[in-house]
Amino acid sequence: MSRALKYDLCTVALLGLLLAASLAWAGSLTVEVARINDGDTITVHLRGKPELVRLIGVDAPETAHSKSLARKAKNAGRSATEEAKAGAASREAMRKLVAVGDKVRLVDGRPQTRKRDRYRRLLAFVYLSDGRLLNQEMIAQGWAHAYRSFNYRHKSDFLKAENGARLARRGLWAKGQAYDLERRTRVSPFRLNSRP
Repeated sequence: MSRALKYDLCTVALLGLLLAASLAWAGSLTVEVARINDGDTITVHLRGKPELVRLIGVDAPETAHSKSLARKAKNAGRSATEEAKAGAASREAMRKLVAVGDKVRLVDGRPQTRKRDRYRRLLAFVYLSDGRLLNQEMIAQGWAHAYRSFNYRHKSDFLKAENGARLARRGLWAKGQAYDLERRTRVSPFRLNSRP
């Protein structure tokens, strides 16, 4: 066999494996949680390997381990220390909902979202063993915000959950001032009720 033919056969085989893996992921997949990274990312065991999973539609504060901590803190009008504390609180809230070793069901967000984000994390809706949607629970408990900048399944439910958390002053909304994702600024608690 010529070198070019071997190369072509390897390429076709690799594309076939990638297609099979993609088709296997389409829909849902039950996996075991390996780590709680922060309030919007977990690591799971997928096909024997650790895989980062980003919760679709959820934006939680950054932790001290994040490269973008200083940038996000500045955009939020907080110090890096305040951002890290909020991120740690969000991660702890996630740990109360799901623990290492728990089984969760990942549901693909396509066609509204891509399979992976720019950091190569798998994008998914994560369902707990009791059927609750982890993405929505983090928002409803006030430990994360609902993304507004793109469309995705459950978006209206996530926005309602965030509004409920704001009004009830749960989680991150419990203090005198809260973070406004849309404007990336602090919001007076008196203005929370006037925002959609």
